[in-house]
Amino acid sequence: MNNTCPKCGGKISPLYMKENCPHCSVNLLYYNLEDNLKSDAVQAQREVDAVNRFFNIIKSSSIASPVLIIRLVLFFTPLASMCLPMYGNISLIRLIMGLVKSSIEISDVMMPLISMALVIVLSLAVIISSLFSSTKTGFLRNMIFSAINTIVFVVLGLIIGGMGIGWYVTLAIYVLEIIMHIICSRIINKNID
Repeated sequence: MNNTCPKCGGKISPLYMKENCPHCSVNLLYYNLEDNLKSDAVQAQREVDAVNRFFNIIKSSSIASPVLIIRLVLFFTPLASMCLPMYGNISLIRLIMGLVKSSIEISDVMMPLISMALVIVLSLAVIISSLFSSTKTGFLRNMIFSAINTIVFVVLGLIIGGMGIGWYVTLAIYVLEIIMHIICSRIINKNID
């Protein structure tokens, strides 16, 4: 509670529990109630508008056109391509099953495991970044995350060696994602103008 009367400005003890001001007898609870309600309504509308703007950014960045939807689906395809042999005969499914059944040692597959984990983590970063493509720096951010994702993937592939069909398919998906960012950027900018 405020320690002054809203009408006369007189000081009120924090322990004062009556509803009327001891100095001017105005009802402390209902004084300027209409103005306070209007102020609360304006603040609530600002908050609703902020939430609506947030959802409009996500919608215009991800599902506003069929091309944006295709790009969104494309982001999840590395999970499928990792089920193909990535490094030699190691695929995501074989790696998981081998670790669950204890038929392979983690130390034997540490680098492929790190590579596949980074594919998943960096792909999530690209997905989250793409949800804000229609913001001012959205295209630049998308390109940076996708480039980092692709470079890390290629470098780890070169370090590990023995790239299988899954590795090449995943790399093709990453290149396609970069192309889709460029196409989607044009669509988003066209929709904004």
